[in-house]
Amino acid sequence: MIRINLLPDAKRASGATGSAQLWGVIYLLACFAWGLVLFLFYLNQANLLEEQTARNAEIEAQIAREKSKSTNLSDVEAKLSHSRQLEEVVGKLQSARQGPTRLLMELGRVLSAGRGPTVNPDVLDQMRRENPLAGYNPGWDIRRLWLDSFEERSGSCKMAGKGKTNEDVAEFLRRLSLSEVFDEVTLVSTSASTDADSNLPIVGFNLTCKVRY
Repeated sequence: MIRINLLPDAKRASGATGSAQLWGVIYLLACFAWGLVLFLFYLNQANLLEEQTARNAEIEAQIAREKSKSTNLSDVEAKLSHSRQLEEVVGKLQSARQGPTRLLMELGRVLSAGRGPTVNPDVLDQMRRENPLAGYNPGWDIRRLWLDSFEERSGSCKMAGKGKTNEDVAEFLRRLSLSEVFDEVTLVSTSASTDADSNLPIVGFNLTCKVRY
């Protein structure tokens, strides 16, 4: 009888099977390790994304707050502009109401005995120091000049009248020029004539000026 020894082949088959199992285990461990690495990487990226999303949300909130402040600032500026416009309107109405009264009162001062135009005393003193002939004559007899007509419209005045002499007309012009109420006083014309009642020579005049309300 012929006998065949199969033991060595069985050993070789057993060794091959063990080697395959070992490589299988190594492969599974490698897959697990790779999966773990990928999972950790995913967690890190997820955290980074969450932080970036939070920063973006904060930036958007800051932008929204700044826009809200800008809107409020625009509203405040609009209200302030409207308030200033109202103030200007009220000021103009107040000036229009008080202007004519102030104008007539100042003209009365200019043509009143012992009085004179409204002028800053310091300015007048400085003018007189620079020129002793500057200013007005406080002793002028206001009866030496009179007005025949007076017209004021939108801050512009026209006056016509008569004086005893050219010096009386000049004194009246000096007083108007010094006044804080009148401005741009200009003598338009003069004319010599004779007073019908006294038969004495007189000087007629026409002048223009502006009014500071």
